[in-house]
Amino acid sequence: MSSKDRLLKVTFDEIYVNGYYATSVDKILKKAKMNKGSMYHFFKSKKELMLAVIDAHIFEYIDKKYGAILDTEGNYIDAMFEVLNNKESFNFTFGCRLNTLVQELSHQDKDFKVALEKVYTHFEGILEKVFLKAKANNEIEYEDIKGLAVFVVATIEGALSTAKKSQDGMHFETCMKQLKLFFESISKK
Repeated sequence: MSSKDRLLKVTFDEIYVNGYYATSVDKILKKAKMNKGSMYHFFKSKKELMLAVIDAHIFEYIDKKYGAILDTEGNYIDAMFEVLNNKESFNFTFGCRLNTLVQELSHQDKDFKVALEKVYTHFEGILEKVFLKAKANNEIEYEDIKGLAVFVVATIEGALSTAKKSQDGMHFETCMKQLKLFFESISKK
């Protein structure tokens, strides 16, 4: 792993657990075993470093986790629920990586808002493509596919926040069961 990649990963891990404002550059650099000169070689500020983390880690995480649904050879809705039912891929202690940052940063700074909104829009776009494929595959009957994607992302994020507040994955499971019931109601089968 390169020095820059190590710095991005440590920054992500520290901010995910402790928050952006509670995490000092010194703490990040100590964990990354780097000095300030090394950091400033790559990034002009903590904010620039955080924007790179959003792009490198958060965007990539969403893209990899949910984009894989598009590669299914079977039923797209079933593939989506396979991802959502994989409890080991979610953190019910710290919540969603994306939502945690949105809650802390998007109202504080326009650049953070834009970067995080870009990730949310990408997430919604992935699910919109999934639902368009599901509709073409005669899995669902629904007119407002874009609205459906926004609704499902909001449901996932809300379910993760509910689980986080209780520190209990059972709340997430309950929400996913309700989401599954909704999809059964729009199923063409």
